[in-house]
Amino acid sequence: MKTLISLFIILFSTFTYAQSIDVLVKLSPAGSFHAITKSVKGEASVQGGKVSANNVQVDLRTLSTGVDLRDKHLKDRLQVDKFPIAKLVTAEGQSGKGTATLEIKGSKQNVSGTYAVEGKTLRAEFKMKMTDLGINDARYMGVGAKDEVTVTIELPVRN
Repeated sequence: MKTLISLFIILFSTFTYAQSIDVLVKLSPAGSFHAITKSVKGEASVQGGKVSANNVQVDLRTLSTGVDLRDKHLKDRLQVDKFPIAKLVTAEGQSGKGTATLEIKGSKQNVSGTYAVEGKTLRAEFKMKMTDLGINDARYMGVGAKDEVTVTIELPVRN
C-alpha cells in the first residue's frame, strides 16, 4: 500500500506559492489513504497557452500517510534509501491536458493527465500503476492497495 503512495508522490511539485504532492491510494476490499509531501522543488512555466515544467524534484523520504507503520512500508517499497528523490523530468501541456516523464526508483515513466492554472498555482492530476514501478501485491493483514493511484501535484507558476 505504501508503495502506491510513493509513486505518485514521486512525481511533481514545488515551492513559493504551492508545492505539494498528494497520492490517493484506494484499498481493497474498501477504504483509501493519501500519501502527502510538501518537500518539492521546482516550478511550472506558462507562455501563451502552453505550460511546461522541468527537473521538479520530490523528496520521497518526507512522504506521510498519517500512520507510521504504513509510512515505513511505503518507503520500503519505494526503496527511498536507494532512490530518495523522484523527479518530474519534463512536462508539457496545452488546453488543460498534458504529458510528463517521471523518474522514480531509477526508471522513467511516461504519464498523461489534466491540469488547471489558478492564479499563481498549477494543479495537475494523473494516474499511475504501481506495477509499472515494480510494486506488486501491496498487502498488509488482508488489506491490499489497488494497482492504480491518483497523483495530484501543485506547483508555483512563473510567467
